[in-house]
Amino acid sequence: MSYATPFADEAQPICPACGITMHPLFDEGVPADECRECGFQLEWPEADAARVGDDDERDTRWD
Repeated sequence: MSYATPFADEAQPICPACGITMHPLFDEGVPADECRECGFQLEWPEADAARVGDDDERDTRWD
């Protein structure tokens, strides 16, 4: 299989159970990666929620 990015396969996690490259379950709508060899699934971590006051803090680097 060829990818638009030659390193795309290397960006995927390795299964801790059998050492095979895991693949995302985008088509199934599951936020996880799955090993196609042994079926091990690794859920993606939830994104951190915004903190109160995040919008109030200005980025002054460009002022």
